[in-house]
Amino acid sequence: MASGRLLVEILSIGDELLIGQTVNTNAAWMGRLLEAEGWRVNRCVAVSDEDAAITEALVEAEARAELVLITGGLGPTRDDITKHVLCRHFDTELVRHPEIEARIEAWFASRGREILQVNRDQALLPAACTPLDNPLGTASGMWFERPGGVTVSMPGVPYEMEYIMSHGVLPAMRSRLEAEGRLPVRAHRSLLTMGTGESQLAARLGELEDALASRGVMLAYLPSPGSVRIRLTAEGEAVDFLDTAHAEVMERLSDWVVSAQGNKVEEELARLWAAQGWTLALAESCTGGGLGAALVAQPGASAYFLGGVQAYANAVKEGMLGVDRELLAAHGAVSEEVARAMAEGVRQKLGADFGLSVTGIAGPDGGSEAKPVGTVYIACAGPSGTRCTLHKFGRDRTRNLGMTLRSAFQLALEVGRSALTEAKPASRVADSL
Repeated sequence: MASGRLLVEILSIGDELLIGQTVNTNAAWMGRLLEAEGWRVNRCVAVSDEDAAITEALVEAEARAELVLITGGLGPTRDDITKHVLCRHFDTELVRHPEIEARIEAWFASRGREILQVNRDQALLPAACTPLDNPLGTASGMWFERPGGVTVSMPGVPYEMEYIMSHGVLPAMRSRLEAEGRLPVRAHRSLLTMGTGESQLAARLGELEDALASRGVMLAYLPSPGSVRIRLTAEGEAVDFLDTAHAEVMERLSDWVVSAQGNKVEEELARLWAAQGWTLALAESCTGGGLGAALVAQPGASAYFLGGVQAYANAVKEGMLGVDRELLAAHGAVSEEVARAMAEGVRQKLGADFGLSVTGIAGPDGGSEAKPVGTVYIACAGPSGTRCTLHKFGRDRTRNLGMTLRSAFQLALEVGRSALTEAKPASRVADSL
């Protein structure tokens, strides 16, 4: 292999990726993993299920990269042709592996499913490859040595690919690079900001960014709706300066930092609530359960999340949350008054330390001159009172819902951090036991 940083290219095979039927999450996952290893991903290419297209992309990738990673096309059906293309490419033939066939038979037997010949034939692999174990499925990974590098083919099923990468490809490549004295010394730090855009952040950092670059620490701005993650990267001796650089960036951007580790805002909220022994209840109108789904997607949510009410209709706001009918008539469902009443109502009904509510007009219809599409009120009620914020997001429904989720968690996090300076609230749930 050539000296220097390992160069990687990813080939994702499948017509479903090109027509938008399937999102290429495999490439994104591999990109994050490989970057963390200090290896450079030079290209990610999606290729159709055609012999000529796969062959052309493979030849080009191998000419540029030391490590070529292929996903997809290893299933038992006719459109899965990757093995046959690789046989021709490496001038080899398929051979049957009895031990792999036995594993496939056991895989089907354990699930009470009939095994077909096409399933048994997944034990046919190119003679030139080293099989990579896949206990989560029936398609083995394949490792090919070639002049100038390595080519690896893996199934397109995400969890199968992730297993092979984590347990087969990465350990082997690390050992290879370490033996050659090329294992990179590389590290990252991240922080998450909310409340401003990347241009404002860059302006606040000013000359500090140049000063950090002169010390070998590079900054990357990774914006998404409602937040910007900043990644600091250092290699070699500059890694020793990385913590100092991270602290300096944190200090400059303290007005907007939500997470010093770059975690999602809901992860920071979960961490704080669990650490303090607090409980949280949700009252959702426009998000229809999205806040709760985001919380329970994280392990350990049962430690702090009691539950929620999807109060989409006014009748539910009244009946389940105790919002006064006259309040709804006077101010409308999308108002500060109703948002506050929802947060306070769900906190009382579920016996939580904090109640968080959202009510708004997600769009694309339903707005007015006074309350256009994208108008959202978010309220958080706690032992020290209720805080409410007004947001004007825009006209795109999907973006509005995503922004509402992140802004709601941000408000709750701010309220929770403020509560740390006050007396710790006693848990109503604990008192009732």
